[in-house]
Amino acid sequence: MQPSLFDIKHLSHCYADGSIALKNLSLTIKQGKKIALLGNNGAGKSTLFLHLNGILQPTSGTIRFKGKELAYDRKSLLSLRKQVGIVFQDPDSQLFSANVLQDISFGPQNLGLSKEEVLRKVEWAMEQTETATFKDKPTHFLSLGQKKRVAIAGVLAMDPEVIILDEPTAGLDSYFSKQIMNVLDHIQKQEKTIILSTHDVNLAYGWADEIIVMHDGEILCQGNPVTVFEQDEFIKKAHLDKPWVLETFQFLIQENLLSSSSTIPQTKDELFQKIRGNMKVFSNY
Repeated sequence: MQPSLFDIKHLSHCYADGSIALKNLSLTIKQGKKIALLGNNGAGKSTLFLHLNGILQPTSGTIRFKGKELAYDRKSLLSLRKQVGIVFQDPDSQLFSANVLQDISFGPQNLGLSKEEVLRKVEWAMEQTETATFKDKPTHFLSLGQKKRVAIAGVLAMDPEVIILDEPTAGLDSYFSKQIMNVLDHIQKQEKTIILSTHDVNLAYGWADEIIVMHDGEILCQGNPVTVFEQDEFIKKAHLDKPWVLETFQFLIQENLLSSSSTIPQTKDELFQKIRGNMKVFSNY
């Protein structure tokens, strides 16, 4: 059984203007998972992320990381942020050094590592994100896709156990979205935990081990992608569409073009494989 990383109990957060972003939220996040957080704008996704990294403090409730309740003194926050890295939706809010290499180096340099260790971690992070080819380029000359990869590299270079990404593919075309997701897949296989928010239900359904759906500061449902998207009531309440792979599969079942006993696909390749297999069965008659 996978150990818990975060245990969140009755978490609420009220901003200074009186708006309530999180409402008595309870959640457990397991180690080594690929987790997608879904919900419309204002659901509370970004506010939850800022609590996991200690940027925001709860108005009420508790957050435990690896069994220990979060503390907010300087030493405790430094320790937390070594283990939990966050990549913001807008990379310009995260990139501030003169060039790419300096920006990626900033985090590990502030961990008190030797120059040799900093260089090793930075080179590894650039290799993972394919940013080495423009390491000397000023950050303000980068494309949006390049900036997002540099922001991810800056977090990777600190080698955290948990990487949180707020809308990592927002504003990117299909090619760069796939490139970012391939990077995250590769990183997660190295026993990292990846938590991301997205509005792309198709991306979440095909990529995640677990999906959390939020609405109006609360969690509507949590579970594996198939289980979550079969709960029509919650999906409708959260103003989400069904992933096209699942919707197509259910249509084919309804039209008796696939067996209702078929395992439910999560990716287009899995769906196409089932369709091909069924076509071969029909061709034998």
